[in-house]
Amino acid sequence: MILYRKLLLLSSILITYCSYSQLEGKCVDEFGQAIPYVNISLKGKAFGTVTNADGKFYFEKDFITEKDIIIISHLSFEQKTIPLPLKDTQIVLLAKVQRLEEVVVSSIKRKFKEKTVGTKTDTENIVNYFNSNNLGTEIGKIIKVRKNKTYTLKNVQFNIPSFEHKSATFRINFYNITDETISLIKINETDNIVKITKSGMVKVDISDQYLSFENDFLVAVEWIGFENNSTDENELNNIKFSSTVFSGPYISRSNVNETWGNRKLVMNIGIGLFLEVNEYSK
Repeated sequence: MILYRKLLLLSSILITYCSYSQLEGKCVDEFGQAIPYVNISLKGKAFGTVTNADGKFYFEKDFITEKDIIIISHLSFEQKTIPLPLKDTQIVLLAKVQRLEEVVVSSIKRKFKEKTVGTKTDTENIVNYFNSNNLGTEIGKIIKVRKNKTYTLKNVQFNIPSFEHKSATFRINFYNITDETISLIKINETDNIVKITKSGMVKVDISDQYLSFENDFLVAVEWIGFENNSTDENELNNIKFSSTVFSGPYISRSNVNETWGNRKLVMNIGIGLFLEVNEYSK
């Protein structure tokens, strides 16, 4: 009888361990439609993932415990926190109420000039790359805005010198910087999704979003999806970006709820990321 109880206890422990070493679910809107590219993170942990095109996500990590809380974030939906275990694997997100900002119409014609800001390069000799298999990882570059100037963004560009995947999907995000602290909340109201299938220069047009900055800001590339050439889903390949020396610091974070890390690599290598902007004088 004692042996039976011990076996039963061991069995329950194993079942609990298995249930928390695997976590999966699906994010949908109020109408049951799948929501792609939703950020899923574990509260207080440097690990996250992103839902796929069908709104599904999947964790397989030994450190998931019954005390963990998942945080669900998307630009167009209200953030949601859910303690484990999940009572329902289908998670309904509520759409955010969009507020229209006041628009001031003026007859004054403002002069501007087109310019390129950031680090422009297509080199294959110096590269930086995503070295994490966590979807939702971001790397970025701080853009300095000249005093008494305003930058209105036209496009974002970066170069991928070699490509090891069948396809990769990125999201371009923008963040305000206040008192040298980078905001955790993106400023753009549109999900800037770009999917690539080959090496070369990537250009993302954002001219229709009217994003303007009077102070320094961060532009970041988020890795949100990929497809391997082989059938091995666990195969890990790097995503490489052209870079140059003295273009840092290297700004990154592992998931949307982490604070930003500001690191200097050897020879202050950053990321080759640049923007075409219209520069206005105040």
